[in-house]
Amino acid sequence: MKTIIFGGAFAPPHKEHIEMCRSAIKELGADRLVVVPTFLPAHKTEHYLDFETRVELSRIAFNGVAREVIVDKIEKDRGKDNYSAYILPLLKEKYGEIVYLIGSDSLQYFDKWREPQNVAKACKIAVCTREGYESAEDVINSVGSKYGKENFIALKYVGKDVSSSMIRTKLLLGENADELTDEINEYVKSHGLFDDYRDMVNQLKSYQSDELFFHSKSVVKRAIDFNNKHILLQDYDKVFLAALLHDNAKQRKSLDGLDVPKDAVGTPVLHQFLGAEKARRDFGIEDEDILNAIRYHTTAKANMTMLEKLIYTADSLSDDRDYDPIPRLREIAIKDFDAGFRAILKFTYDKIVERGTGMYPLTEDAYQYYIVENNK
Repeated sequence: MKTIIFGGAFAPPHKEHIEMCRSAIKELGADRLVVVPTFLPAHKTEHYLDFETRVELSRIAFNGVAREVIVDKIEKDRGKDNYSAYILPLLKEKYGEIVYLIGSDSLQYFDKWREPQNVAKACKIAVCTREGYESAEDVINSVGSKYGKENFIALKYVGKDVSSSMIRTKLLLGENADELTDEINEYVKSHGLFDDYRDMVNQLKSYQSDELFFHSKSVVKRAIDFNNKHILLQDYDKVFLAALLHDNAKQRKSLDGLDVPKDAVGTPVLHQFLGAEKARRDFGIEDEDILNAIRYHTTAKANMTMLEKLIYTADSLSDDRDYDPIPRLREIAIKDFDAGFRAILKFTYDKIVERGTGMYPLTEDAYQYYIVENNK
C-alpha cells in the first residue's frame, strides 16, 4: 500500500493543505495518507495551539481525503530531534512504501535541512509547486545533481500561497478565515480557540464606527503581512496590538486630563498622542514599544524603530485605502519595505506642503532624517 507522509504545524490546517494532499494522492495513486503534526513548532510563541488540539483539527480537516487517513503522533512520542532524516526511516518501517510530500518553497532550502542526504535516501520526495516560488521542476533540477534527481517527483499541482500567520490573525480579530473549511472554523469558534484578544477587539469595536473598525483590522493584516514578507523580525503580539489600537482615540478626542503635547491639541495628529495614553489607560498596554508605535503612527519622526516604521507604513498602505497614489505606493512597499516607507513619508510631506495647512515638527524631522539626509 502506497502511503503519503505529510507533516506540518497545522495550527490550524487549511484548505490548501487538504487540496495539496488530495491532488498528490490522485496523481501518485496512493491509498493512505499519514499526517504528522509537528510536536514543537519552530515559532511556538505566535499563538500556536497545543499539540492535542492540532491533532484533533488534523483529524477533522483530512478526514476522507484518502481511503485511509492516520494522524500519527510520532513526534510527541519521540519528544525531540524530530528531523525528517530521523522520522522518515521510522515511518517507512511502520507503513512500508512511503512518499514524503512537501512544497517547492521547502525544497529550495534542502541544503539547510538536517542531514538532507539521508532524507533523500529514506524515500521518494514528491514536490508541489507553490505559487510565488520556483517551480517543482526547477528546484528539483537544482538540488537533484547533489542528492539524486531520481529521488524526487515533480507533481502537477500548483498550490496557492496561503499564510498560516494571516489565518491566525483573522481568527484573533474574531473573523472567520476563508482559508479554512467550515468544520475547522466551527471547531475554532465552539472551542474558543484564538480568543486571546477577543475582549480587546470587542472593546475597540465599541469605540469606533464600522468604517474605522474595518480600517483598524486592515492595518493589523497589512502590518502582519509586511512583517512576515520582509522578515522584519518584529514580535507578533507587539505588531498586532500596536496596529489594532493605533486609532483607538480617533473618535474619542476628549483629553481627560491625559498628558499630550500642547501643540497637538486641536490638530489632526492629536489622536496619535492621545491614542498612546488611552491604550495604556483603557487597554492596559504598558509596553513602551507598542505605545510609541501608536504615538508616532501619523506624524512619523526621526530615527524610528522598525516597529514604529511598520505601523506608520501599514496605516498608510492598508488595503482599505484605494485612492491615488496609495495602490502604487503599496506595490513599492510590497517589493521593498524601506523604499515604501520613504515613499509614503515623501507623499505625505508633499501633500501637507501643497495644502499649506502647517507641518507638525515631528513630520519635518522625519522628512529631513529619511528623505533629505538619505539623498545626500
